[in-house]
Amino acid sequence: MNNILRESGKTLLNAVFPENIYCICCGDTMHGYEAHGLCPVCREKMPWTFKNPFSSYIDEFAFCDVWPCVRYGFYARQIMNGLKQGGKGYIAGNVGLMMAERMLMEEELPDFLAAVPSHRSKQLKRGYNQAELLAKEISRASGVDWVKGAIIKTEATASMRMADGKTRRSMLQNSFAIPETGKEKIKGRFICLVDDVCTTGSTADACARVLLDGGAEKVALLCFASSSGYKKAEELDEEDIISVFNSTDFML
Repeated sequence: MNNILRESGKTLLNAVFPENIYCICCGDTMHGYEAHGLCPVCREKMPWTFKNPFSSYIDEFAFCDVWPCVRYGFYARQIMNGLKQGGKGYIAGNVGLMMAERMLMEEELPDFLAAVPSHRSKQLKRGYNQAELLAKEISRASGVDWVKGAIIKTEATASMRMADGKTRRSMLQNSFAIPETGKEKIKGRFICLVDDVCTTGSTADACARVLLDGGAEKVALLCFASSSGYKKAEELDEEDIISVFNSTDFML
């Protein structure tokens, strides 16, 4: 019954917001097919980047690498707002395809994908976990398995929007766990965490530590958008600083 209702809801949503007719970034009507659901203007202005923003101090984190598609800012925020706050779940198909293409650029692919979890209370309020939607679409496009529920969020956390890195790490401590059904699946495996946005890396780091403690061999993070890295904050302009503090990475 839940699947029937979900598919009915998706059909209704697609009737209101047809896939790939409106640009997933600016919302303008597109005349004809456009790759990834982006109009030519937004695609041209999108700040594409494939570099790990934490590469110069990656040893501070439990994850071994970060694979972003774009730099977080105005354009990425427009897309993520539609996916997370605008009820446009279909955007996950376009974003997931971009993320799959980014992952397939790597020489070594993970054994499976694991979505960064959200607490049940937040998921009930939003109706879905956007990271799970993305993981499902990435798996479909890449052929890499997605293991649902490989890691769970056991405690809801307060908004971390204005907290510094040390405070965020403290707030996230003991917030994630591996369910009994997932413990054997992660042992000795290379796991790719999937999330929409990474700013400070605190959330992904907390998840990676739990997975490594549970026996995973290594963990990488695949995200649609990433910041420039928290150690480069002094180099950011006002627009980027506002983007960081508005980022959903502070509100998991």
